[in-house]
Amino acid sequence: MRKSVRWVLASGAAIAAALAPVPAFTQQPPAQIHELTGFWLTTPHPELAIPPGKTETIPLTLRNANLPPQRAELEVSGVPTDWKWSLKGGNREVNAVIVSPNATEEVKLELTPPTGATGKSVPIDVKARYGSETADLPLTVKLANAPEGGLELKPELPALRGSARSTFSFKVEVTNNGSEEGLFNLAANAPEGFQTRFKHGYGSEEITGLPIKGGATEDITLEVTPARAAPAGRYPIVMDVSGGGANGTAELSIEVTGQPEVSLAGPQERLSGEAVAGKESSFTFTLSNTGSAPAADIELSSSPPTGWKVEFEPKTVGMLAPNATSQVNVRITPSEKAIAGDYMVPVRASGGSVSESAQFRVTVNTSTMWGAAGLGVIAAAVLVLGMAVMRYGRR
Repeated sequence: MRKSVRWVLASGAAIAAALAPVPAFTQQPPAQIHELTGFWLTTPHPELAIPPGKTETIPLTLRNANLPPQRAELEVSGVPTDWKWSLKGGNREVNAVIVSPNATEEVKLELTPPTGATGKSVPIDVKARYGSETADLPLTVKLANAPEGGLELKPELPALRGSARSTFSFKVEVTNNGSEEGLFNLAANAPEGFQTRFKHGYGSEEITGLPIKGGATEDITLEVTPARAAPAGRYPIVMDVSGGGANGTAELSIEVTGQPEVSLAGPQERLSGEAVAGKESSFTFTLSNTGSAPAADIELSSSPPTGWKVEFEPKTVGMLAPNATSQVNVRITPSEKAIAGDYMVPVRASGGSVSESAQFRVTVNTSTMWGAAGLGVIAAAVLVLGMAVMRYGRR
């Protein structure tokens, strides 16, 4: 009996132990990632090569990570005295930059070794001093070998602007990088209807080719005259120099601005008409705008002979679009004393940058009333003469 009780007690203890809650394994928290804090001055390429005589732009990035706004004073050291250099931000030279928290600012370092510079490499150091700290960026600039041979074209102004009546002049420096003199042909690729011509330096004679010594530079002027009917817009011009197996090009462009151009035409496209002395005659003129821009506030006027009167309807044309026409009624009244014959009446249209005039020939005929009066006078004279003959002829 005692054995049974012990077994029961032992079995109950085992079951209680089995049903007891199992303690859970404690999970370790993930490792905390710390954000970067600090101020940096960096560049993508700390070592680079620059050909002598060329300008290279080195991008510099200032980064502020989790710091208050920082004012960084920029310093550049190690640049040889005969080199040209500048620090620019937003196309302006700068000496200091303010970088906001968690932001970056871009600065450009421009370096230009002189033509003929020698040396394997030049160490240059850029520093950004902020507060009591300094961010240092060492650079290594190597001098690249100048290319053998070839032509180099350097325009003074690659883009010009003007009207269709303008003559665009491009000044271009052409350098022969070869060691020997060569004769080089000049050509220009321009839109249809555009005229091009080359001149040497500031000379007036037109040229098609030019000899250039090895290593020498010549100044060439390319003149471009647009087509008179060229609409407003931008047009590409490509200048090409070739010879001796070498070739060089320069991409240029001109912007043609709109230009109004008006013309006057008489009735049925004739500049002549007939009128009677002392009476008003009306003639329909056509005002046309053959330009590439609207013509505004065109006023019509005339300087007729003494005693004549010329009136316009309308007197002013407010707006005339390109390739548009407008009808103008011109009323001409010759002087009552005008004798029969031809008279010139100038008609002008002017406004803003446009001015056009036409000479209108008016053939004046005398009034039929004056003709009848003249016939009456003649008839009266004949009658008086006849009566005189009849009365005194028999004596």
